[in-house]
Amino acid sequence: MKKNNPAFTTFIDEKYIPLAPRVKLGIAVVIAFLPLVIFYFAFYQPNSTKIDSLESQKATITQEVKDVEAKAANLAKFEKELADARAIFEESSTLLPKEKEIPKLLKDISALGRNAGLDFLTFKPLADVPKDFYAEIPVSINVRGPYHNMGFFFDQVSKLERIVSVSNIKMSSPKKDGEEMLLNSDCMLVTYRFTNVELPKPPKK
Repeated sequence: MKKNNPAFTTFIDEKYIPLAPRVKLGIAVVIAFLPLVIFYFAFYQPNSTKIDSLESQKATITQEVKDVEAKAANLAKFEKELADARAIFEESSTLLPKEKEIPKLLKDISALGRNAGLDFLTFKPLADVPKDFYAEIPVSINVRGPYHNMGFFFDQVSKLERIVSVSNIKMSSPKKDGEEMLLNSDCMLVTYRFTNVELPKPPKK
């Protein structure tokens, strides 16, 4: 920029009071930069703010798209896992008899004991014990017969299609009967009834 502008200086001197050259130069610089200042505050700064906002939105949307793409890529895996879980659930539920099947199951167990050569002294189903999605059905039994017949009975029970567990086996009162040693055997048979009901959770403290 030239330090002296004769036309501008003449304009200032004629229209206004005479000014010092330094002051004239300062006024010229201000007038020269005034359009830039107006452009910055009126156009550039607001648009720059909008651009920053749009860039932020773009970054957010880009990340969301990546997340969706990652989930879509794993969709087949999740569907297979869900199908496997359903298959396991269906298979497990078939091992647990429904309520209407319990009487038949208990008759089958009793029949197995008689076929094994055991005499049932007591056969007493007890109260159900609720659990998540199933209930335990304990049966207290007391039988009398040879030791190996009792083992055969337990083996046959373990081969039932439904789940039946045996616990608390106690043998007592041995008595010789011919070639056999007869024993009184007390035990607890437990089968399980499918309910598909989840127990209520205790309230949190």
